[in-house]
Amino acid sequence: MRQLQLPALAAFTLLIAVSGWWSIRFAAGPAEFSMLWVPGGILLGALLTAPKKQWPIFLACAFVAFFAVNTYLQRGAAVSLLFSLCNLLDAWCAAYFITKYAPDVAQLASIKRTIRIAAGATFLACLAPALIAASARHLFLSSPTSFWILFETWYASHVIGLIIFSTLTVVSRIEGWRIFGPPKRRAELVVTQLLIALCTWLVFFKLPLPISFALLPLLIVSVLRHRFSGFVPAIALIALIATTATAAGQGPFAHGLNVTSEVSRTHTLQLYLLSCCMVAFPAASVLTQRRILNHALKRSEQQYRMLAEHSRDLILRIGPARSLDYISPSVTEMLGWSAEEFERIRWELVHPEDVAVLQDAISPLYAHGGAASAVYRCRHKQGHYVWLAANLQSVPEENGHFAVVYSGRDVTSRIEAEQALEQQARRDPLTGLANRLLFEERMTLALARAKRNRSSVGLLYCDVDFFKNINDSYGHAAGDYALQIFAQRMRQCTRAVDLTVRLGGDEFAILVEDITSSHNLEVIAQKLITTMTEPVTFREVTFKISTSIGIGRNAIGSADAELLLQLADGALYQAKAAGRGTWRLTEAPQD
Repeated sequence: MRQLQLPALAAFTLLIAVSGWWSIRFAAGPAEFSMLWVPGGILLGALLTAPKKQWPIFLACAFVAFFAVNTYLQRGAAVSLLFSLCNLLDAWCAAYFITKYAPDVAQLASIKRTIRIAAGATFLACLAPALIAASARHLFLSSPTSFWILFETWYASHVIGLIIFSTLTVVSRIEGWRIFGPPKRRAELVVTQLLIALCTWLVFFKLPLPISFALLPLLIVSVLRHRFSGFVPAIALIALIATTATAAGQGPFAHGLNVTSEVSRTHTLQLYLLSCCMVAFPAASVLTQRRILNHALKRSEQQYRMLAEHSRDLILRIGPARSLDYISPSVTEMLGWSAEEFERIRWELVHPEDVAVLQDAISPLYAHGGAASAVYRCRHKQGHYVWLAANLQSVPEENGHFAVVYSGRDVTSRIEAEQALEQQARRDPLTGLANRLLFEERMTLALARAKRNRSSVGLLYCDVDFFKNINDSYGHAAGDYALQIFAQRMRQCTRAVDLTVRLGGDEFAILVEDITSSHNLEVIAQKLITTMTEPVTFREVTFKISTSIGIGRNAIGSADAELLLQLADGALYQAKAAGRGTWRLTEAPQD
């Protein structure tokens, strides 16, 4: 909370005293009540823009000023005290209700709503003080003016003064030097206000004709050019000059309208000031809100563009016609392409297998709106593919169609890590062959295809002969090396489409699809046995390995996995019983 300094409080007290002296001395209406009460508006504006903890200080300073002015004008101590309290009461009540129902009074974006609440609060807040002041004036000072005229004069002068000058004070304290507009247009604003002041002075002091309406075009021009910066000071200048002239018996309200009654002149002046406010305020509030909204929109667009252009993600705006209305600069860093190149060949860059994935995600957004996501591959300018995770959100257009905002992130590292984990989960870490999990998955698929295509599947069960002797004689390191060599030789003897598997320990298998004859399986088995006879050298030790192979072949179109496993297992048992280093074949009866 900003601390109040003694010089600032002294200046505030002096301002209240001077404006109060002017309001009574140079703006006097019936029975010396002011036609325009300026210091109440200044006090209200100060309260609205100060924390409530500081309100007592402002009220105390204002009371001192009010009491001093009333005493100086020889109204007596009791009446001066009562009038001063009334002047405090209406400003305090108005501030209390305004801050309760419009706590965002400092936000010019909601100035229209704030002014509406402030006007209602001011009309209510001035009722009780006006009744008290009129009663005191009528009873204690023996005024010949009727009570209701005294009440009307006090009430109207305080309402108008609070509305006009509280607005001026609030805007001045919020905006500071910005109340004079942008630096490039301040000279124009000052000239405009001087012109309004000069014309008001001419109309109310020099010209004998009732042409007060001539000021309205100037006021509107000031508002249209400068919004609230042109409205608030212009209204204040018109109010001060017009009130001074009318109180002095000059101006159109004293001559042009043939009005001789002091009361009528007062009411006419007050209605004129209210009319000026009602004519200019709507335009000022609308233009101010528009300026604030435009500024907020521009700032939002700048922030969005800054985020989009400095984001490492790829940001796209895809219009209703599927055109790329915006491509963020990150496309070059992420994919190597310039924005122009990417726009021209974007679908050609999507991996052929993923085009349908991306189109299926985007198409429903144009038809029904909503959000979607897709993970796909996009070709880098250097030739390799990059995995992108795209979030897609539809945005409604004014014509009822949808645009799509795309945000894509490079997830190549994540996908590759997932694939590596997937690979590890389905591969034997020692030999690199498929493990039992992948074997079971592939066997299910192979048998399903065989049933659909009316073909058969072959399975070769392979054991390393006397593997325990290798471990016992040369150590586990030699045994692991023997298994690796065994797996390597298996790959050499099989096709790329065949699945070589390590089931565990020294047990291996080969899954062969699309078998037309058992001869194909026999060739593989014999090739394995021959290849395995080559000696294995581990460090300085040389030893031999051999294998026993059991071959199982299911019936054409059969999908019985358990039967196929039994056939291969039985054949392996037969090969071992035959002395090892050989193979045996067992076939299911063919239909």
